[in-house]
Amino acid sequence: MPVEPKWEVPRLNTEVFYILVIVLAIFSQLPSMSQTSPAQVKRNTFTSSENPSLVLNVDEHFKYLGSLPFTIERVAAGYRYIFVQFDSAKRVQKMFVIQQEGFLPSANDTYKYKITNPAKLGHFDYLHTVILDDNPARIREEPDKEAAATQRFLSNHGYRQEPELVMARFARPVDGARRHEIIFFCFENLASYGHKLSDFANGANADEKEAIKAQVDENCRASFEVRD
Repeated sequence: MPVEPKWEVPRLNTEVFYILVIVLAIFSQLPSMSQTSPAQVKRNTFTSSENPSLVLNVDEHFKYLGSLPFTIERVAAGYRYIFVQFDSAKRVQKMFVIQQEGFLPSANDTYKYKITNPAKLGHFDYLHTVILDDNPARIREEPDKEAAATQRFLSNHGYRQEPELVMARFARPVDGARRHEIIFFCFENLASYGHKLSDFANGANADEKEAIKAQVDENCRASFEVRD
């Protein structure tokens, strides 16, 4: 009688096996696109039950586009919740972003920054800054970080962002171990104030620059309310 051939599962050599183990370990740390966001947004109300527990209301003139998972150098990960105001051509005029971020379990690190120039939102002080931002330059320098991911997100939703921005930022660690943080961003177009970045080169128009930053900061604070 003919002998039936025996089929054997090929064995992985040791090197390939360990490579697969490392790859699986890395990807187990990354947020999945299908993973449920740790917070929810309903009718422009952002609700988070942990890291931190808070409720935040965003001005009704902003449209909520959705949440965006991101990773930073396989060390930290989180979500961005993106709200925009836009014109008839879907050019973004203003953008508000809530960012919840934390170090991955494999990362032995903490958020070490101090709360300088504090701004109180709800019951807590936040590190507060307002800057003029060259968004394309930031993306070129950090192609794998949040700015690049956000630009792709906007583009995928049919929106276009101006390159030169004014950004107000509020940040604080949210747990005792300082392993998680929350950040609020407001963006406006510098062109909306009749200027471009080159107008402020070498310290030119310093008073006008500070006036623009102050106005954007005022607009930002009026666009959301934190309850914690």
